[in-house]
Amino acid sequence: MGSLPRYLGADNLARMVIALVLAFALWAWVTARNDPETARTLSPIQVTPAGLDPALVVLNQLPPVQVRVQGPRSRIEALESGSVQATVDLSEIREPGIYTRPVDVRTPRFVRVREVTPPEVTVQIDRLAVRENVPVEPAKPTNVPPNLIIKSVTVRPESVKLTGPQETLAQVARVEAPVQVEGRAGSFQEAVTPVVRDENGAEVPGIRVEPPAVTVIVELEVRGQVRRVVPNIVGTDRLPSGYELAGPPTVIPTDEVVVEGPEELVSQIPFISTVPIDVSGLTESRIFWDVPLDLSRLPQGVTVDRQTVAVSVQIRRSTEGRTFQGVPIQAINVLPGTQVQVNPTVADVRVEGPQVLVATLTAADITVYVDVGYAEAGIYQLPLRVSLPPGVQYQSVTPEVVQVSVQAPTPTPTPTPGP
Repeated sequence: MGSLPRYLGADNLARMVIALVLAFALWAWVTARNDPETARTLSPIQVTPAGLDPALVVLNQLPPVQVRVQGPRSRIEALESGSVQATVDLSEIREPGIYTRPVDVRTPRFVRVREVTPPEVTVQIDRLAVRENVPVEPAKPTNVPPNLIIKSVTVRPESVKLTGPQETLAQVARVEAPVQVEGRAGSFQEAVTPVVRDENGAEVPGIRVEPPAVTVIVELEVRGQVRRVVPNIVGTDRLPSGYELAGPPTVIPTDEVVVEGPEELVSQIPFISTVPIDVSGLTESRIFWDVPLDLSRLPQGVTVDRQTVAVSVQIRRSTEGRTFQGVPIQAINVLPGTQVQVNPTVADVRVEGPQVLVATLTAADITVYVDVGYAEAGIYQLPLRVSLPPGVQYQSVTPEVVQVSVQAPTPTPTPTPGP
């Protein structure tokens, strides 16, 4: 032991320190050589609030941040979603207001943060408020089949508790329980999610409802069966020349009626038709009001809930399509002095329009042209354009693209002066 102090003399101690430094440098060099440093920009990371007083709540959606990290390549390439977290510390906030706080990014071991964009976020804080015993109203059902009668709608529980930002909670005007009766065959009950709405009927976001679901109990009375009303249109062959039906006629506001009677008789009725509606001579659309239903063929003991309907008939000018072949192709916007050759020189044009206009149309009324755009000498692939008289629509042109050859003017030889 007496020789140890002599061994740890100044010279030996210096040698040990130098050896350690060299060993560390060698280790760092080998590590950097086998697992070099690299950087990577991570996809936007959502910022989450941390440490906020339970009596307060964040109003705004915190923006995501872009984080650039650096570290050994093996560590950077192995980063998984969720291994890098971005938070904002709100533990010092005690009152509602708007605050700006730095973003804190946590990374796995050996991974360092180089840059955070943006480095700070703005947070809007409000006080958390509670409203107890808020009544739940059943929403007015929509799309109720005509053969269903809603006798009663009950909601259980009748009231709920609302929790949310004080400012947002003040916008709440009512809580509704949605009711959907379409497709039901009788009375029913189901669990639904209450909807919080403001005075204008818009849904108010950010409100927690307790309990999160309520039970809607609907008592229905089913009567008869629903059948479609089919308009009986006659006289379409006697429409004025150049006019036609724009589509099937429609019953407004709904084409359904309720047919009641013995089930075995009602099941034999596929639809209910109207009395004949004569459209001969019509040149414009029209609504036929109070059109009687044809009930003459209904079996004894079968009734319909209404006797008349309104029928909308749409009339339009009939159209005709026609193809014009061999229409010459013209070149426009040609640079002065140049010569233009178009290949091919003619095109086929398909048009559509009212029969009266299309029947009198000739190839001379159609202009097919290619815009050279004052191009200099060269060969170009250019699209064709079509010009038509008013009221006629262009459908297609063949070919759609042509080859245009632009040739420079041939220089005029200068005469040689005589002796």
